[in-house]
Amino acid sequence: MIQLFNEDCLEALKKLPDYSVDLVATDPPYCVGASSNGTKSSYTDLNMLKPFFTELFRQCARVMKDGKSIYVCTDWRTYPILYAPFNKFFTQRNLIVWNHQRCGPGNWYRADYEMIIFGTLGKSIREFSPADRDVWILKDRINQASKLHPSQKPIELFEKIIINSSKENDTVLDPFMGSGTTAIACMRLNRQFIGCELNEKYFETAKNRLARMEMKP
Repeated sequence: MIQLFNEDCLEALKKLPDYSVDLVATDPPYCVGASSNGTKSSYTDLNMLKPFFTELFRQCARVMKDGKSIYVCTDWRTYPILYAPFNKFFTQRNLIVWNHQRCGPGNWYRADYEMIIFGTLGKSIREFSPADRDVWILKDRINQASKLHPSQKPIELFEKIIINSSKENDTVLDPFMGSGTTAIACMRLNRQFIGCELNEKYFETAKNRLARMEMKP
């Protein structure tokens, strides 16, 4: 089953029943670096994210089954803003560092990693190997010119998340579907998928990618 919503994720999540999701894996906009007029954002600007993410995490916690996992991609500037609302509803288990081995821009040391907040809802039992580390070295091989979305992540990153924290036929939710990377990973790994994307262009891109996947033998 694949269920897609071309609307604001807060409105879409309200349509989902309680305790219906086995895993949340998502890459929300980091919303940092520049404000709407192109000037540098301040800490006060970022605090405007708190009410939105508080409601987002509230809805995610409502639709998730007890003991299940949530992964939220972020960066070092946005993480402090997400910490309090995330831990209001979930138990944060770790902050994963994804070393993407793709040196990005930066004046004060060039960026070579992103972060993934990892937590669980209520009491939980680890589903992955105790030997698995919190630094993931996984090269981002997506060519910048061929990206379907500005912040597109490699499918392999979400495959690792899905394998570590779900089983076949489980339902995976991505409130910020973008170009459909999480959905593709779910199809490859035989998971059910629910995705939300407000931007019509990216929503259509995701639908087209999924349609091509379904046509493959």
